[in-house]
Amino acid sequence: MQYVGSKNKLSKDLAPIIQSYINEDTKGYLEPFVGGANMIDKIKCNKRIGYDIHKQLIALLQYAQLNELPETVTENEYKTVKNNKDNFPDWYVGLVGFCGSFGAKYFGGFARRYNKDGSLFDVPRQAINALWRQVPNIKDIVFKNIAFQELSLNEIKGYVIYCDIPYKGTTKYATNNFPYEQFYDWVKVISKYNTVLISEYSMPPEFTCIWQKELKTSLGSGINKDSDKVRTEKLFTYKHN
Repeated sequence: MQYVGSKNKLSKDLAPIIQSYINEDTKGYLEPFVGGANMIDKIKCNKRIGYDIHKQLIALLQYAQLNELPETVTENEYKTVKNNKDNFPDWYVGLVGFCGSFGAKYFGGFARRYNKDGSLFDVPRQAINALWRQVPNIKDIVFKNIAFQELSLNEIKGYVIYCDIPYKGTTKYATNNFPYEQFYDWVKVISKYNTVLISEYSMPPEFTCIWQKELKTSLGSGINKDSDKVRTEKLFTYKHN
């Protein structure tokens, strides 16, 4: 599914690394920040779980697992849902908000693009089709609307956990209130009985970078526009002494 900050383009690099940590003793694979499910849909494991704090996102993924989806979203439908979210089911609000928005930024403006002949290109249809193609690979995933702080640390043992958190110092997500320090402490605790991998540009020194790659990005940081052109994606882990 199209999603801001999606790792779909990097999945060819990251998925094999994540997969290498999964073996016959692994109890399950977990993503506490599943987003558009663009990484978890490529991981092979007997038990796959995707959590996210975004209620409508999870509702959409759950609905898509079992039901037909609308073919597209019109601009009038987009405006109606945007201004009356409580009048529609969560899955439909999620569909309109993600598949109908420019750049997949949740209700950040209707997705409008024109063909060379001047006709309007149906961006929402393209986005919904992309989700449809994804469905066979997410059929058996357990999706839940839950924040990482609410996970039971005593019950999660023997898992490979991949965290694609909102990158610190960037504006690509709708919120700038992510509790980074709390997350770092959470990783240190849950890493005692699990393998935790984190995508970020940088992490505190006690975390180890196990992979990195430079790439161009159009997602702004609000810090230095010139530096936005090239970023170094990194994958980190934490190991107890």
